[in-house]
Amino acid sequence: MRSSGRCVAAAGLLAGGAFVAPEVPRQATGPTSPGLDGGRSGGSSDGGPSKCALVSAAFGICAAAGRSKRSKGLKAASQAVALQPDDDVERSVAEFVPKIAALQKKAEALQKKDLKLLAEEFDRPELQESCGEVDQLVCGLVSAIGGVRDHVSNLRDSELRREVYAMDRQAQDWVGKVEKEAVESLTGYRDGVDTMVEVHVVGLSHHRSPVEVREKLAVAQADWNAYAQELVDFAKDKEKGYLVPEVSVLSTCNRFELYFASPDMNKFAAIEAVHAFLSHKSGLSREELEPYLFCHSGEGAIQHLFEVSSGLDSLVLGEAQILAQVKACHEHCIQKISEETPVAGSGGKIVAKMLNAAIRMGKLVRSRTKIGKGSVSVSSAAVELMMSRAMQDLRKPASKLNVCIIGAGKMSRLLLLALFSKHPEIKVTLVNRSVEKAQEVLEDDMVKNRGGGNATVAPMDQMMDIIRQSDVTFTATGSKVPIIHGADLQDLERKLMLIDISVPLNVANDCAEVKHVSSYSVDDLKKVVEANAMKRQAEVQKAKRLITQEVSKFKCWQASQGAVPYLAALQAMAERIRREEYAKMEHKLKGLQEKEKEALDKLTRHLVDQLFRPLYYSMKEDETVSEKRSKILALRNIFRLTPLYKRGLLTNPQAVQLNA
Repeated sequence: MRSSGRCVAAAGLLAGGAFVAPEVPRQATGPTSPGLDGGRSGGSSDGGPSKCALVSAAFGICAAAGRSKRSKGLKAASQAVALQPDDDVERSVAEFVPKIAALQKKAEALQKKDLKLLAEEFDRPELQESCGEVDQLVCGLVSAIGGVRDHVSNLRDSELRREVYAMDRQAQDWVGKVEKEAVESLTGYRDGVDTMVEVHVVGLSHHRSPVEVREKLAVAQADWNAYAQELVDFAKDKEKGYLVPEVSVLSTCNRFELYFASPDMNKFAAIEAVHAFLSHKSGLSREELEPYLFCHSGEGAIQHLFEVSSGLDSLVLGEAQILAQVKACHEHCIQKISEETPVAGSGGKIVAKMLNAAIRMGKLVRSRTKIGKGSVSVSSAAVELMMSRAMQDLRKPASKLNVCIIGAGKMSRLLLLALFSKHPEIKVTLVNRSVEKAQEVLEDDMVKNRGGGNATVAPMDQMMDIIRQSDVTFTATGSKVPIIHGADLQDLERKLMLIDISVPLNVANDCAEVKHVSSYSVDDLKKVVEANAMKRQAEVQKAKRLITQEVSKFKCWQASQGAVPYLAALQAMAERIRREEYAKMEHKLKGLQEKEKEALDKLTRHLVDQLFRPLYYSMKEDETVSEKRSKILALRNIFRLTPLYKRGLLTNPQAVQLNA
């Protein structure tokens, strides 16, 4: 059956070239069996293939195509799990359409060549009829492939994204189900370790989201607790309970992040609920919002938070302000209801501990590395330049200098913050056209908290007199032309340092040629900033090594918390047994006095505590999560325990029973 083999081989070609049938030698005679049409199949008297053989070959074509489709579908489903929302949909379609075209081309080649060749070799009428049927099947297949190609070509981006996201969510649900079933099959117990809790972070930052998107999710610090509580209520499921029992909000100008914990067995459902909540709050659809969101779970979430608190994820590497913001996030998550706080924090034990560890991590990185050393902003670099050149240019220590700042804008405010951070009592005169605006800058809360006890303001018409009385003058105005020229500085009686941080320049170039004047521009400051940034970058690897160690420690502690409900259940069970046995012997203790009974009661309690103490310490040992999980499973299965939650949203009032 050479031609029949060729037909089946063509079917393999249509399926993508994965199957090629070997040629089968002709059979002149042999056993036969009834075919579908009541004739014979398996062979004919002249060695030609029967109608049934050709129809079977055609069904082989369809089956091969079906297998190819299923294999591609499974591959697409597996790739959807790792799909990133910001993938180029048009590029994916552009790659997919040629593959469909190639498949259609192979089917057309089969129709035109192989079937006609087969018909030419055998002139029998019934064979011609079978070839016609097969030809119709292949024509239908060609048309179907063409329809698929046209459909994919006409898909809109948003429609394709929705389909891909649906596949992604289905794949995640499937993975969660497989994990759950694997635990059940390995342990023999349903639900596995259902007390394990996983931590996650979902949010957006300056790295990949524009400010227009960040504004839609920004939350004022006063509303952090209410926002967190709203998410807890939003993510409550009728069957699974609280999917997000612990959550804390961190919202700044450069980032919006939700740190939350969920039961390990419901982690995919929890992440899905958070995404839906953010879409609801922002007013954006899932397709519009999710390309900008990031999500980390487990060690990835802990690593991210520790890097954030250490300044490694900041717009300015190593900046210290983010550590204060993480502290505020921790304080809010542990707040209790009071007159000043109408809504309590929703942090819980795990999230609160993680934020507290992040604060310690931020301090540790800054103390053991130089990640926060050296100025990396123009304003702070200007103050650093003044301090480093004071003795050489002015023959005075920085703390004894008289400083003049011209301008009362944003840069001047940053100059004051940097200056008062180093020397709170330094003498400063703020010169501006509007004296009222200059006074407002000095009365700013952040400025006042850092110093400014010897700061004064002056109008612009007194500028040159104040410059002549000062040791250092900073210029930070919006003037488009220089406001200080060399001619203005003739016959100076004291040394003067000019530091111009304005663009365009406020200090003319000829000022550097004046005797007793040291003039620096923004270009000099950029060199300082670049040198400091390079020094900070060299410290990143040191900081990451410290973070990796602390992440491992926290993960070990987090895993041990899965044992707490079972240890509480074990304690309750032991206490119940102790009371029952004590009650049985109580009639024999009637002759004892009250103090003796109290001593006996204390003795039995102490015995129980001492028996369980090695078990408690074992759960605190430094080991992998899988080892910790095995211990918890052994504890639960040996004593037939039901977890007992004493606090939090997972609290259950059920009594612990000993299942004999």
